[in-house]
Amino acid sequence: MRQRIAELERQVVEQQRTIEALREANAWNLDDHDAQQSLLRLIDCSSDFIGIADMEGHALYVNAAGRELVGLSSMEEAKRTLVQSYFDPADLPYVQETILPIVLRTGQWAGEFRFRHIGTGATIPVHYSLFLAKNAKNEPIGLATITRDLRSMKRAEEERQRLQEEIIRVQATTLAELSTPLIPISDRVVVMPLIGQVDETRAKQVLETLLDGISKRRAAIAILDVTGVSMVDSAVANGLVQAARAVRLLGAQVVLTGIRPEVAGTLVGLGLGLDGLVVRGTLQSGIAFAMESG
Repeated sequence: MRQRIAELERQVVEQQRTIEALREANAWNLDDHDAQQSLLRLIDCSSDFIGIADMEGHALYVNAAGRELVGLSSMEEAKRTLVQSYFDPADLPYVQETILPIVLRTGQWAGEFRFRHIGTGATIPVHYSLFLAKNAKNEPIGLATITRDLRSMKRAEEERQRLQEEIIRVQATTLAELSTPLIPISDRVVVMPLIGQVDETRAKQVLETLLDGISKRRAAIAILDVTGVSMVDSAVANGLVQAARAVRLLGAQVVLTGIRPEVAGTLVGLGLGLDGLVVRGTLQSGIAFAMESG
């Protein structure tokens, strides 16, 4: 009888231990479930696309931002989709032939890519991070992603580029205006002093500025001073002569001043006709001529 009682007591103790173990297991499962739910709520608050799929590409979970990004209305719809539907069909070969092999070999891939809105078909620039999800035995069980929508960043980059191009354009215009200034010295006389190198592009600008200024101011005489011009080649010399001829068509006259010996030699050597141009040695003498004539 004592042995039987002892055996019953031992069984009771073992049952008690089993019950306590079950309670501990249940408590741990409850904590783990709460932790999982807390983690999912945190993930759902993320502005990045966060999702996981099985190895065949069936979506298991896509957070709220991810569903909105690709046009999924609910988690149920997400679970009915394949990861492949998030990509443009033209991009699928790269995913299958490049990205997935790298992920399977190294465990992850990251870079700029494109997603597709399932509803509209619109492509979405993203930073796509894909990696293997593994179990406790380090075995692959799925594919996980954290993907960032780059549309706002791209728009900001485009706006910065546009502003930069506008700044460059304004700077170029300002420099051009500074390099070819048209200075009125009376109601009927304007002066354009040229300094530095005059290439073919600048010679065209000289012509445009000169004609525009004479037309707007109704000037009778335009003094073109080349004292500060370092070099004149055939294209530039021809441009100066063309400018003089064009000014004459507007009923005005060009006075060319400050021609240095080497510039004069270039003009003579090219055999360019200087008919219609008044030539003076200095800007001062050119202004005196213009004022007397005007």
